[in-house]
Amino acid sequence: MNRLFIGVMLLLAGCGPSSKKTEKTEAGTLAADFSLPYRLATPDKNYTLPKELKEISGLTYYKNDKLLCVQDEEAVVYVFDTKTGNVVKDFGFGGYGDFEGIEYVEGQVYVLQSNGTLFQFEPESTQIKKTNTDLPKKTEVEGLGYDPKTKRLLIAVKDGKGLSDKAVYSFDLLNRAVYKDMSLTDEQLDGAGIDPKTYKPSGIAVHPITGEWYMLTSTGKRLLITNRQAKIIYSVPLDPKQFRQPEGICFAPNGDLYISSEGAGKKGYILKFTYQK
Repeated sequence: MNRLFIGVMLLLAGCGPSSKKTEKTEAGTLAADFSLPYRLATPDKNYTLPKELKEISGLTYYKNDKLLCVQDEEAVVYVFDTKTGNVVKDFGFGGYGDFEGIEYVEGQVYVLQSNGTLFQFEPESTQIKKTNTDLPKKTEVEGLGYDPKTKRLLIAVKDGKGLSDKAVYSFDLLNRAVYKDMSLTDEQLDGAGIDPKTYKPSGIAVHPITGEWYMLTSTGKRLLITNRQAKIIYSVPLDPKQFRQPEGICFAPNGDLYISSEGAGKKGYILKFTYQK
């Protein structure tokens, strides 16, 4: 089996070797009995963001009705309060880069660069760990999610070549190994009414109640839902007037959905959609 090797962790000694594992892809059509539990045409909240988050690229649920947000140019995490609609705090983690995704897991913040590098730190800490996930060359990633069932961070490929095309990799937090979890085919996407050329995921999140994977595409403006075996369950186009440049997606523990969009010449914003049980 081909293996991917984790790069050296800064401030962390001794990582175990990585491995690559591909899950079986399920063919078939969309799930006929699936009903989307969100009213995407009518968001329950629309939060306008400050100029610092005009280029918002990722968000994750933090705690106590707060989200953590990152933008794609500076190494700064912003704490956004969904009760007040304001940024209440921010903290840096050093330097500049193309930061595309963020996840908060068990007291740790993980930030993803477009080249696959992961930054790990506690909120407001200066102790930063950095992992080179050693993804295939010429692979650009954007989405970062977390699957609590497998205890893995999910890394969605925006642009890939060969084996990394249309793939989702994962970083196992227990053994610090990188896996190739799934890859969609052009035939699957065509069958779901999606032009494969426009399938370039910008965000990924796991539903906290159903376990389904929600993938957001800024190019093509679409929300795609799959199971862990890469079967496409549901696909819906997004109104470009409402979703100008959707980049980030996350859930609250109760199932409420948050989608962030870059400003695209205007202010960035976050839309909230209440979970319809």
